[in-house]
Amino acid sequence: MSANADLLSGLNPEQYAAVTAPNSGSTLVLAGAGCGKTAVLTRRIVFLVRSGITPARICALTFSRKAAQEMAHRLVKLDDACGGNNAPLVTTFHAFSLRALQEKFDGVRNFNRIGFRGEAVLLDHRQKLEILASVSTTAERKTLRMSITELDSTLNLFLSFPEKVSEKWTETERELLTKIEHDFSKVRKERGLWDFSDLISGCIELFTNYPAVAAAYSKRCDAMLVDEFQDTNPMQIDLLDILLASGASLYAVGDDDQAIYGFRGADIRPIRNFTTRFKDAKIIKLQINYRSIPAILNCANRLWLDKPIEYRKTLVSGLSVMPSGCKRPLTMRFGTQTQMLEWVINKARYIENREKIPVNSMAMLFRINDTLLSVAEHYQNNGLAGEALPQMFTVHASKGLEYPVVFLCDLEEGVFPHYKLPKKTYITSWRELLGELIKPKAKIEIDCSFDEELRLFYVGVTRAQRFLFFVTVASKPFYGRMTNFVPSRFLRLVK
Repeated sequence: MSANADLLSGLNPEQYAAVTAPNSGSTLVLAGAGCGKTAVLTRRIVFLVRSGITPARICALTFSRKAAQEMAHRLVKLDDACGGNNAPLVTTFHAFSLRALQEKFDGVRNFNRIGFRGEAVLLDHRQKLEILASVSTTAERKTLRMSITELDSTLNLFLSFPEKVSEKWTETERELLTKIEHDFSKVRKERGLWDFSDLISGCIELFTNYPAVAAAYSKRCDAMLVDEFQDTNPMQIDLLDILLASGASLYAVGDDDQAIYGFRGADIRPIRNFTTRFKDAKIIKLQINYRSIPAILNCANRLWLDKPIEYRKTLVSGLSVMPSGCKRPLTMRFGTQTQMLEWVINKARYIENREKIPVNSMAMLFRINDTLLSVAEHYQNNGLAGEALPQMFTVHASKGLEYPVVFLCDLEEGVFPHYKLPKKTYITSWRELLGELIKPKAKIEIDCSFDEELRLFYVGVTRAQRFLFFVTVASKPFYGRMTNFVPSRFLRLVK
């Protein structure tokens, strides 16, 4: 009996190939929705340990503390060798960077090497806004058309994804942002206050300015694994490059079809260009889905018919027993949001009675918080808040989750895909107020990252296990105004 029989049993051929791939160069596992990504990643780490790699010389990076904790827990359950003091390092990009910056090298704390005074403590939100206010003038914020909070968000984007800022702002505005960011960083370092945005950039600064420190850290690992690779940003890729410099292998797991965090600075290019970006790269696909019925997967697959074959995944159902009562996804059109909500409640109760699926295990998914809050208010005002209702999330918040029944809402053009609203005008004088009153009313910009909106739609579709309903209305509240809509263009893709 093979020493890995317990580890590899139950894996399908695609998963088996991913777990047992040669530990050389770079491997990208393109994991389709519901295809067992986490099982593959954890078994891969154990497989490496059983292949002779010292557990402590394995580093797995992910994006949330919860995901890291769950992965570490799964590893110990799979093999005792992955626990204790010699366990693989399973952590987040930010926590890895904090750890490196807090450590000493040749007797000097790394935080101090890059200019932070003392021990360096976490900057709270109030302190952050106060410092931003002190390093930027009212006139400068007016030039940028930003409040303090908006300036904070823009600087985060500026650090992690400068190209996006370059596309959006004029040269004068970019120079102003650069100045403010420089002064903001200087004050933080002088006061020994670090922000989460400092961690990865600070770690890269440390490694860039002190090659001996960088070499020491890159030699600690024989294997680097990265979860949710589609969500990496340019700074995280730069950090990876440094850590891989001494020859560690790279094993990346992700799904470019679920890259939905571009607004946070995530960069889809490293996963889309993996074979040219990383050394001796190979791609393995996971396409057997254990979540959804075939009719739902067919809808998902239709979204990527024009995609290059190298990265196109065709999801097929791996369900051994097909649930009864399931039909192909339906598109439902309503005149008003009230009509839509009454229908959702009645349909959810009907399915509960017929299929024995509890209403509170179902989900209503929305593109924007504004609609979600409007729906919650409707249920509250009509005395339904205390009853069993479908769970309500934005599609962003539903990523990684699954539900037997999904009502995918907000499918109106301009809502999903979501068009950007005109930028707020800050009025500082009576003359400016008069000008605002007499000028023509601004139209909603037909401006959105369409590819990312399509990926977000795909995430919504692939949350459903048994029943999926596409829901659109002709008229509903939209950011405080009753607005008329036409159905989303996405509905034509899933017919």
